[in-house]
Amino acid sequence: MQDYSRETIHEIVEKINDKYFLPDIQRDFVWKPVQVYTLFDSLLRDYPISTFLFWKLDGTYLEKENIKKLKFVCRSDAKNEPDTSINPEKEYFLVLDGQQRLTTFYLVLKGNYIIRNKKYDLYFNILSGETEDDGILYEFNFFNTEKGEVFIDKGDDDKPEKAWFRVKNIYAIQEIEDVSDIVGEMFEEKYVSLSKKQKKAVSKLLRILKYEKIIYYYPEIEKDYDKVLDIFVRTNAGGTKLSYSDLLFSTIKSKWVDAREKFDELITTLNDDDKYDFSNDFVLKTILFINAKDVNSLRYKTMNFGHDIIEKIKQENYWKKLSVSICLAREILRDKFHLTHKKLISSNNALIPIIYWLYTKEKKAIGSERNCVTEDDIILMRTWFIKALLSGVFGGQSDTILYKCKSAIDDASSNFPSEQIEDRIKKETKKIMKVTIDDINKIAYNSNNSHLILSLAYKSAINFQPCLKSNIPEQDHIFSQDELKQAQKSDDEINTIFNIRYIGKAPNQSKSNKPFNKWIETQTEIDKATHLIPKGAWDVNNYSEFIEQRKNLILDALKY
Repeated sequence: MQDYSRETIHEIVEKINDKYFLPDIQRDFVWKPVQVYTLFDSLLRDYPISTFLFWKLDGTYLEKENIKKLKFVCRSDAKNEPDTSINPEKEYFLVLDGQQRLTTFYLVLKGNYIIRNKKYDLYFNILSGETEDDGILYEFNFFNTEKGEVFIDKGDDDKPEKAWFRVKNIYAIQEIEDVSDIVGEMFEEKYVSLSKKQKKAVSKLLRILKYEKIIYYYPEIEKDYDKVLDIFVRTNAGGTKLSYSDLLFSTIKSKWVDAREKFDELITTLNDDDKYDFSNDFVLKTILFINAKDVNSLRYKTMNFGHDIIEKIKQENYWKKLSVSICLAREILRDKFHLTHKKLISSNNALIPIIYWLYTKEKKAIGSERNCVTEDDIILMRTWFIKALLSGVFGGQSDTILYKCKSAIDDASSNFPSEQIEDRIKKETKKIMKVTIDDINKIAYNSNNSHLILSLAYKSAINFQPCLKSNIPEQDHIFSQDELKQAQKSDDEINTIFNIRYIGKAPNQSKSNKPFNKWIETQTEIDKATHLIPKGAWDVNNYSEFIEQRKNLILDALKY
């Protein structure tokens, strides 16, 4: 095993986009300003900023394997663009772990943060460092670049309260010995007297940025791409969530120039202004499903995206047919199942068997005409899909379940084989898709599938993306939590799905902890019917009976 290497921030930053690049498996820069402030506060406090992992490759290997490298962004709102220049005799380092930190250093020292479409720079308050505020000792902040090199914030007594020095200009100072004179000239002659400790803080920041070798990195030399992807997944487990499929997408992009554009276009269409939560992961799994010959070929492995598969999906006719099937399934989900929001769908994978059936049957629209999906098939699909969600059949070992679905569809005749799929899953995996009253009883307030059950009970009439934020639907306890706790009811009794209704954000806040007897007086008969409130006089003393009566109303309303 190799040893860790050390570099200064200056040595790395000055060679970014020349020697140091990002692999195509990385995502875009996502850090918020507060994360930048915390990073720089950590530097001045001598806190560790964790190690880095670089993939060390020579230009010949990059060229031979067609491995793409991306440029670091110099604006926080930019996307990482490919860099196609390769020197076969040159050594390159692709950042597997540490992208956000290195991009932060590059933006602060060489680029700009973009806030409200304007360029901002990072400034250091050199008067900070005495008292900690909200976990931060040394204060940093972004300000419009037009603020200049230095400026002062004055307090109510018109005295200097904060002295801001742009970090870029600190970084530009050539020698640490010059700091005291420069700071004195900029601040003391015009604005505020500085202590020796405050001047030292500026010197320390310059020393950390330019002279201290605080970047500890491991130069990974592994050439096996699957191993590198696995290393990447593991090292990024604590940061922004990355799946193996995100990384495999880079394999496709390296061999298909239009892949990013095609996938982005399809995902944007599917998600319909963020109503749904489909991703590259979902599309890749669908491609694997369609082409799978066994369970192993459903796994996220680079070997499953070999030359033949990539060449196939690159074909315009293939991609069009695939896109039509996926988009048609999403339209059925929205317009026929009336599942109009990602909150209602606990497993996107449950939609893949439906896509596959549409794909193999070459269905192109909804209707009674040739090559269209009939209402009979939609009923079969809807029944199967909702049972799949409520039974949690895709909760574990989903590849095995998916392959059983594919086998059942391949062996079936014309109509969507909902019963055959269910029987195959039960017979070969021992998992049962039947949804019982006990299953529904286990669904509680804001739990998995609680939104689905309530949406079905409300006959899918809930708008999850209203124009006004005050109308955003929230789950509300009909009998308030406080009222039931005072009556010594258990958490299970309080949070049962049969005590929950949907209500807009504003009326929910207005209701707050109002006792049931006072709240019910404000409800019209239409309100009571909408929220499936059983007829009768109810209070905490007959709460159990209320729950049984409302359970019956909800079960009657469920159609699956």
